[in-house]
Amino acid sequence: MFEGQPLPDSAIVVLATPIILALIGLIATALLRVRFQREWALTVWSAYQIKRVWQRLADESARTGGTITSHGLGLVCWGILGSLWEFQALEELPSQWGWTGAGWGMLLGLCTLLTRHLGGWIGAWVTMEEEAVQRGFEVDRHMRNWLLWLLTSLLVWELSQNMGFNERAIIWSHALVIWVGWLATKWIRQIQSIVQKRLHFSWGIAYICTLEIGPSYLLYCELG
Repeated sequence: MFEGQPLPDSAIVVLATPIILALIGLIATALLRVRFQREWALTVWSAYQIKRVWQRLADESARTGGTITSHGLGLVCWGILGSLWEFQALEELPSQWGWTGAGWGMLLGLCTLLTRHLGGWIGAWVTMEEEAVQRGFEVDRHMRNWLLWLLTSLLVWELSQNMGFNERAIIWSHALVIWVGWLATKWIRQIQSIVQKRLHFSWGIAYICTLEIGPSYLLYCELG
């Protein structure tokens, strides 16, 4: 209490849930870096050297353990977004918050992953371009790791600014800006893959619109 008024909660208390999730993501990142060098290299190349991913040798392909770890990082990323969405929707700060939103976010991420792979398998069967579809899956998986790291950086910045409960709408808007920017970058990578693979452009656009742009737009309308 200060002059009869309750002291505001510190940023580390207010953002406890996404911070815990980000720490879990950093531990998983360290595991990826130490144990799964191929998946780590592909993730790094996907952001700024995509041609290196296309030109990799057969023994540079990711193994199952690295792929599973990357998918885990993606689910943590969805959990952070879900907790921040719940945060901006609160009218007052309860003693524990964010875990419900994180759970729903992870569930949405899992459903998105399964739906994308199901749609991709159907698309591969129709177009007979299984390799191109697998490349699309890879780009999505690797770029989602980068989204997790961007959101973690955002949380560190918000902590340095001591952004509290009253700024929850600002924090959420920052997260949305990062998400939209990340989506645009990922779609550019997808289009580059289509052009590099010399696919029929209409099939590539159908894939991006059906499994990328359409669902992302609907989700943005719900979250925004």
